[in-house]
Amino acid sequence: MPRNDRSYSFDANLGLSDGAASYSATGYAQYAGADGIVDFGGNQNVSVALPAIADTSTLYPQRARIDATIEIDVTAGTFTGTTLFKIYAVASNDPTFGSGNVVTVGMLAFGNAGGAEYLNALTTATPDSVGGSMYEMPICMQQNGTPYQYLKLYNVVANSAALTYKAFVAVAPEP
Repeated sequence: MPRNDRSYSFDANLGLSDGAASYSATGYAQYAGADGIVDFGGNQNVSVALPAIADTSTLYPQRARIDATIEIDVTAGTFTGTTLFKIYAVASNDPTFGSGNVVTVGMLAFGNAGGAEYLNALTTATPDSVGGSMYEMPICMQQNGTPYQYLKLYNVVANSAALTYKAFVAVAPEP
């Protein structure tokens, strides 16, 4: 399998997809029989009121920005004609990822380039096979000034595409 120039160590606590089954329907990626979710911690909904002498009135403990890479190891894929498979990295401060509480922090697309949402997307017209390929999806768990605690992968499948992949989060090293 092709490897990228940087390698990351796998940590089971950072798994998002175990590659146990092929994804052929829209929905969340699965890890160990359930939705693959990573909790970065951080007490996102906790605030501490400070005394009037402080420079600010409120402190939000452990709300650090996290820059990371999602390693995606594609082991098999089925694409014909106009099929399209998108993997979205979605973040939330709601562990249930309830409606209206989710933001997109990254995306990869495979299949029909005409269905890509942006120019020069990582897609090919109709690939024969993408199996055995390694992809890196950079993400930032802070969007529009808000840090997010939870991360999942959401698959969007169009026109009978199918993809089997393993995925985990690897925190980006300091430069």
